[in-house]
Amino acid sequence: MPRQRIAMTPAEAAAFLAAKRRAIVGTRAPDGAPDGEPGILDYADGDLRFTVPHGGPTGRNLALDARVVLSVEEFPSYAAIKGVTVLGRAARVADDGAQITFRVEEPRLESFDFARMQR
Repeated sequence: MPRQRIAMTPAEAAAFLAAKRRAIVGTRAPDGAPDGEPGILDYADGDLRFTVPHGGPTGRNLALDARVVLSVEEFPSYAAIKGVTVLGRAARVADDGAQITFRVEEPRLESFDFARMQR
């Protein structure tokens, strides 16, 4: 039996991201292990940026390997879980000494919306 297609349309995924302010930012630690940290999300007109604390693991990890994954989800109930995962390369665009802001270059979006599942 083929899997049900539960992805959002590109417009739905963009609207979902534009309405969110938090993401889990995934990076690769120097030893190769996955690392994650909450970040502040900003998405508008296809431009995706995230901000993390200066001196945290995300900034250190991205200085060594720019690959990044952001997970943005909402889960009011099991039947209503939805989210967008963004994969790309992070480019530092600002550092005020307290926070670092990165832009995600060449983002690839993957999405899911459990409400689309046939029951």
